[in-house]
Amino acid sequence: MKKILFPTDFSSIAAESVPVAAQLARLFNTELHLVHVLSPVLPGYTPRLHRAEDQYVQALGLVEQAFDELLLLPCLTGIRVHTHVLTGTDPVNVLDDDRFANADLLVMSSTGASGLKEMFLGSNAEHLIREAKMPVLVLKNPPHYLDLKTVVFASDFQDHYYASINLLKDLIDAFDYPAVHLLFVNTFSHFVPTHEIRPRMESFVSQYGLSGCTINQLDEFDVETGVLAFAHEKKADLIVLGTHGRHGLRHLLQGSVAEAVVNHASIPVLILPLKTKEHAPMVILDGLGAGLI
Repeated sequence: MKKILFPTDFSSIAAESVPVAAQLARLFNTELHLVHVLSPVLPGYTPRLHRAEDQYVQALGLVEQAFDELLLLPCLTGIRVHTHVLTGTDPVNVLDDDRFANADLLVMSSTGASGLKEMFLGSNAEHLIREAKMPVLVLKNPPHYLDLKTVVFASDFQDHYYASINLLKDLIDAFDYPAVHLLFVNTFSHFVPTHEIRPRMESFVSQYGLSGCTINQLDEFDVETGVLAFAHEKKADLIVLGTHGRHGLRHLLQGSVAEAVVNHASIPVLILPLKTKEHAPMVILDGLGAGLI
């Protein structure tokens, strides 16, 4: 791991997550890039253009001041920290910058979303999960530091994690091998019998070198409920999921298990990007209902 990306809006919840980003940067001896997306001068504002430009310059000065204050945090001492201000209208603009395309991990805080906000607007975390091509660690109720003793890794165990699985293995190694529980959630609408799913999970363990993990199958009405209930039962410190991302009408109608878990989990969630081999069906959590998409 060489580069960790941390988008911030300088809110209190974002500030509470900085120590975790710093902990990981120190643990893996990586660079930490703090990024803020600042709205540009709005189009159609020509009659008051000079005033708009003045407001932008003033806002830029406040952002730089906020970065200066952030860099004084003791947790950032001794870490290679870089600050960036991007011009844009959406936090997802962070992902469009070539400087961050090769980031190994994106760390961000989230308060989740509920009700109408969840249905129509979603959260910044959701937008970044859909678009990011690197692993995303979403921190909920962020602790001052991560203490991984129990990890729940939910999947259909037939997708292709490729390089993204290495981050999980690095975390397992760095945190002195926490208990890792592999979980397949079986739903009534897409049921997969045990004699099919267990060999699939055992093959997954062998393929990715995840020896020492427990293999678990849970029957539930939907995947999100199963993942959250199992994580609560195991007193997990981290939930790990995979996602292909999803856009447009398909996302609106079917939703996303990864985004739903991020919204409703009370513990950190690590999202690993999945890749599907060419001409292979894009099946996520086959037998798990909506799927981790």
